[in-house]
Amino acid sequence: MVILCLIFPPVQNSSTPYARIALLLIFSAMAITSLVRNEVFQGTTNVINWDGYGYYAYLPGAFVYGDISEYAFAEDHFSSYEVSSGIYQLMELENGSRFPIYNIGLAVVWTPAFLITHSITAVTGIAAADGMSYPYQLMVALMMLLFAFLGLLNLKRFLAIYFSDVVVALVLLGIGLGTNIFYYIVENPDMTHGYLFALYAMFLYAFARGFCSPALVPDGAVHGTSAGEQESFPGGKRKYLIYCGLLAGLMCLIRSSEIVVFAIPAFYGLKNWATLKRNFWRTLPIFGIALAVFSIQLIYYKAGTGSWWQNGYAGLGFDWLSPHLYEGFIGYRRGWLVYTPLMAFALMGIAWLRKDWLLPILIFTLGNVYLLFSWHIWWYGDTFGSRPVTQSYAVLALPLGALLTWLVGGAAGARERIKGAKEEGAGNAPRRRFIAPLLLLALIPFIALNLFQHWQYNQRILPLDFVNKTYYWHVFGKAELDKHDRVFLDINEKIPDGKLTYTPLPGINEPLAVPPKARQEFVNILEEDLILGYPDQVMWLRGNIHYSYFGDSFDKWKFPSVVMEHKRDGGAKKWIQVNIPRAMATPTRDSLKFNISLEDIQSGDKVKLYFWNLSQDSLMVHWGDFKLLHE
Repeated sequence: MVILCLIFPPVQNSSTPYARIALLLIFSAMAITSLVRNEVFQGTTNVINWDGYGYYAYLPGAFVYGDISEYAFAEDHFSSYEVSSGIYQLMELENGSRFPIYNIGLAVVWTPAFLITHSITAVTGIAAADGMSYPYQLMVALMMLLFAFLGLLNLKRFLAIYFSDVVVALVLLGIGLGTNIFYYIVENPDMTHGYLFALYAMFLYAFARGFCSPALVPDGAVHGTSAGEQESFPGGKRKYLIYCGLLAGLMCLIRSSEIVVFAIPAFYGLKNWATLKRNFWRTLPIFGIALAVFSIQLIYYKAGTGSWWQNGYAGLGFDWLSPHLYEGFIGYRRGWLVYTPLMAFALMGIAWLRKDWLLPILIFTLGNVYLLFSWHIWWYGDTFGSRPVTQSYAVLALPLGALLTWLVGGAAGARERIKGAKEEGAGNAPRRRFIAPLLLLALIPFIALNLFQHWQYNQRILPLDFVNKTYYWHVFGKAELDKHDRVFLDINEKIPDGKLTYTPLPGINEPLAVPPKARQEFVNILEEDLILGYPDQVMWLRGNIHYSYFGDSFDKWKFPSVVMEHKRDGGAKKWIQVNIPRAMATPTRDSLKFNISLEDIQSGDKVKLYFWNLSQDSLMVHWGDFKLLHE
């Protein structure tokens, strides 16, 4: 039945080819980029790694090694393949058993392809039949492309119910190339987001086929279909109820947070007591079928660990009373709308939705962002933009289409209150012919920004983590990066242009050794009283340190750094730590330059500089120059 969900229903005929061309263009870009980036043709594909191994480990455990209790084979996988620095993907219990910390849903999706791949590999001997050799890696990469195509195809079919072919094409181009779903389909075929995007598209199309009656669609609103074809969308078909239940269950089996999908059947067309009862009796069986699918996870836990439930996120949780909405939406570290600004228009488009779709999309969106940005690790690790919202782009394609339809001047999907919204007569044709190309041109900057920042992220011009406003705009549009500019990752400010007066401070005039942590963790540089007489001005501490660096033991959390403290009454009024190796270009002889602001200076304030070394590396400082600057 799940396979039927993936391939149903037949493609509808369309009188214009724009959406079809857009689909083929987007999928071709995804496929070519994925095959090249994942080194498919070189035979060195390695896509099952880091978090992805946690989703995948179920399969070799069940079908290759017959070990779903201890996962003893994982050590061999980690020694033979580049997976991750440690086996964090498996959690150990007191009884000695282990289990993957992530849900089993992706493994269920991969199972048919995995079994075929394993059988061919074992019979032919073309590679090690260990669940991790090249054929298995290739299988995962190709499965993502299959689902990417199914997602785009079903999204196209769904949008065609409500919008003209031109609008559908624009929405597909915007979502497919102008958002970071492109990154997660191309670069992370072992992650959940591309699959969930496809499943949402399938769910929406199944729901529309089964429960969105043509009577609720404005006259003539189903573009690209004839009157007879509109009649092929009757409401309440039992098979679509089953489809929706299976798809919703599979989504929750992949990520439990996708429970927000039930907002769609629960609130669609809700307007009175009668529709409330209708929605309840429609949503209840969908939920029941989904719960039956989700029971696969419970059965696995019981078989593998002896308990019906395990918490793979032990020690982690949600900040329900203080969700990270500001950071999640517009923070520079991972802000959704900072890195994917096109989706701001999708959110705006909710106001232009048809009445029957307005409430479910609004409730879904509010619930989704509250749930995702309440997670205490709201940035979700090393990611390009905000990754947990990418699957919801299939849902938000509907309000984006509604907004574009209103801009084009058509009626389908626009609010019925808009004048002329029920008719696409000859009077609107000239406007459509004029506005549609302009909207296509308007999409180009969003597409260019997304693809260019995708490239910047791969080149680490945009780093894996810890981006701030100053650094983001400093590298905006840059194709090359001076590694010394990474000081802005720690110092989120720039000294203003203009001539400044400076006061010299004691410097480093002879070689100064900074030993490994094991010998000495802190090495003082200076501690100076701040100059008074400029209480209304911002002063700046400028430093220029020349050094040689020895070792490579530093990592993301343990590194040598320069720390600045603006101290008052024995406490630190401002504390800045500058990561030295991150801003280093040539270890044998390099320099660290920085400017740090000092505000609200009062009598008795001090400025202190010192080295803080948390690694086993060492430095030899040749000389250092320090100044206080002011207007």
